[in-house]
Amino acid sequence: MPTIPIVDAHLHLWTPSTHPWYPDLPAFAAAAGTPTLTDDFALADYDRAAGTEVVGLVHVSATTAPHAYLAETRWIDALAATAGRPLALIGTVDPTLSLPELLTHLTEQAQSPHFRGIRVFQGLHPNTPAADAIASWLQERDAVFDLVATPATMLDWIDFLAGYPTLRVVLEHLGLPQSTSPDDRSAWHNALSLAAKETPWHCKLSGLGMIAPDLSWTTLEYWLESSVHLWGWRRLMFGSNMPIDTRAGTYRDLLTAVDHVVATDATDQEATFFYRTNATDAYAL
Repeated sequence: MPTIPIVDAHLHLWTPSTHPWYPDLPAFAAAAGTPTLTDDFALADYDRAAGTEVVGLVHVSATTAPHAYLAETRWIDALAATAGRPLALIGTVDPTLSLPELLTHLTEQAQSPHFRGIRVFQGLHPNTPAADAIASWLQERDAVFDLVATPATMLDWIDFLAGYPTLRVVLEHLGLPQSTSPDDRSAWHNALSLAAKETPWHCKLSGLGMIAPDLSWTTLEYWLESSVHLWGWRRLMFGSNMPIDTRAGTYRDLLTAVDHVVATDATDQEATFFYRTNATDAYAL
């Protein structure tokens, strides 16, 4: 387990019992074989799961009800007042909106003092008017684009975002490997290597619980060591992806595996970059 306070650069807070913003969550939980994902996951639940000192949080919107992210922003603002530590918000936007509506939704979320940028988990493609509008809007405001790219779309995103040279990009979930099969592992490694070499992006070491059968060091060793080799400690940041990654294990399981590679390969300064400084800088915590 880490011996220093950490920042969690990727988590999801939700309370489906009081906010009907997640109509797709039951089907997702059933497909993941983790029905508890539909339970509330508030700050107190997060702290019980963490088992270590977390001094900063980055909540990433996971709403699926149409435009519920607008109400979620107000909810996060209220939560932040009682969080006891910095809490940043990565919002989202509906890419099917007309461009004037899309920009209005972005601007409304940006009124929050906790807003730091957006990610769009599904439905956004490079070289489209929506992608152009979002990238331009974020770049003009020095906000963060939390990029959802898969091995199959990585090259297209690299080419597209080269047109926005000052846009701050954080690649989510290690570029979303699609499975642990040999073919998918090879495709992931090639795509992640290309992104690391060809871009100035940062990358979240997160999301492995979505493909791995468990969160043990033995299972995650290849993914963790490859990520560190490709990106280095100054560009990687830790994210738990809780509660999603509980489908493969606990928060403590994840931290134990991750800290194995940190303790083995990182200096004290590099560990601080990875666990805290990179996310603090990227999300102005």
